[in-house]
Amino acid sequence: MDNNNEFIHEDEQEPQGSEPARSRTVSPVRGFYWLERSLSEIYVPHFKHWFIAALVYTIITSVIPAFLPSLSIVMAIINPLLIAGLLVGAHKVYTQQGAIKPAQIFEAFQHPKIAQVVLYAVIAILLAIIMMSILASMVGMENLKGIDLARIEAGDEAYARSVFELIAPAIPWAVLLLILFSLATWFAISLILFSDQKAFPAIANSFIGGLKNFFAVLILAIVGLICIIVIAFIGTLVLSIFGSLLTNPYINLLIDALVTTLAVPIGVGTTYIAYREIFLGDISKSEKSL
Repeated sequence: MDNNNEFIHEDEQEPQGSEPARSRTVSPVRGFYWLERSLSEIYVPHFKHWFIAALVYTIITSVIPAFLPSLSIVMAIINPLLIAGLLVGAHKVYTQQGAIKPAQIFEAFQHPKIAQVVLYAVIAILLAIIMMSILASMVGMENLKGIDLARIEAGDEAYARSVFELIAPAIPWAVLLLILFSLATWFAISLILFSDQKAFPAIANSFIGGLKNFFAVLILAIVGLICIIVIAFIGTLVLSIFGSLLTNPYINLLIDALVTTLAVPIGVGTTYIAYREIFLGDISKSEKSL
């Protein structure tokens, strides 16, 4: 069965080492279990290794650009390749083919499908540029250039309200475009790496698989939002105790780096588990359930 495009044609021969992928609709409740299985099967049992690998990722993509802003664009371009390396790590852990390495983010650079991952990254960047261009045209480039962020940060409520009224008509479209973009890109890297799909069909099949399971994705988003609210509440309590320390920008950067380091492996694991359930039908109860 040719996995390059599940809705065009079939072929009896499978690329060696790939897993045949065909999207299916799963129960909306699975959205919760994607997160639960990510934690219990991929993240928690290998926490130390994931933490080190994610810390390397965070230093490269967040800490270094904070001191060298000119590298931000470069990091945005290579970020999908680094995420691909982490997905390879999730695959190794799940299939018991190996352990997470400190330099796990670079492992995709040696993958046979690296060219397709690079092509995917280029397509994703172009889609993001098109999306931002559409939103900018709705608000008006001159209006956007005229926004004074310093006044907003200074607490000018009247000015902030006027800016919000300016961009408000574009907000629903921004949400819609973000959802469409997320569905089209969420599973694409996994489909390229593990199901031997090319970049364009992987993006199309990612969108179809995500759309078929929109309610499961919605459940996942709701659970994620609840977790964020709880974490934000705890963070507020911490701020009330150590607020004076957080005025230091280096402390803020350290906290942001720690949060990213802890969160990235969870997101990667959730993506991988969701890919397996939707495209491979690998739906099971975790034997290591938390």
